[in-house]
Amino acid sequence: MGLSFSLLAYSRDGALDLTRPAGEADAESVMRRLFPRTPYRLVGLRPLLETCFPPRERPAVGVFDDGVLIATRDAHLYDPSMLHARYLKLAEWPDVQLLTASSSNDMFAYGRWLSGALSRSLSVNAVAGVWSDRGTPGAFPGDDLVTPQRWLDLCNAALASVLALEGDAAPPVAQPVPWEDVALHAFARSVPPAS
Repeated sequence: MGLSFSLLAYSRDGALDLTRPAGEADAESVMRRLFPRTPYRLVGLRPLLETCFPPRERPAVGVFDDGVLIATRDAHLYDPSMLHARYLKLAEWPDVQLLTASSSNDMFAYGRWLSGALSRSLSVNAVAGVWSDRGTPGAFPGDDLVTPQRWLDLCNAALASVLALEGDAAPPVAQPVPWEDVALHAFARSVPPAS
């Protein structure tokens, strides 16, 4: 099967508890703050597995008691430092982590910003090699040994550490959050009425 995802996790301390979701209005508020001039409409609540690698213009947002999880193709970057500045403006959650992977080309990328400053960036592709390995390791277990062959191990360690999710062909997580128990509010760009 293979797992592909493109996620931004916002928290105060580096981990996000996906078991305590807030409501739809909170997700809409996040979207308005991120895209104040682009109208998005709420499509509905969708399972994380269905929304974790969304098409362009179809982001999904989950607000939780201790942070936010956004699924957006904008986070699918080989160079995490290229993340659009709009995604660093939710200041109440100063720890922002980008997690993205594509099983079709065996790649994983990770970025971490603390209070708006990029502190860790890594990107590996099993074929092309290491694209990025900058900053202080230690964001999740094993990120101090970055090699192209470890792309899936790095991917699984980041999912487990940041979101308590078990990745593809991963060792078990101590207290995992089942993917099927997590849902995000899916959005689509509003189309202006025809005149």
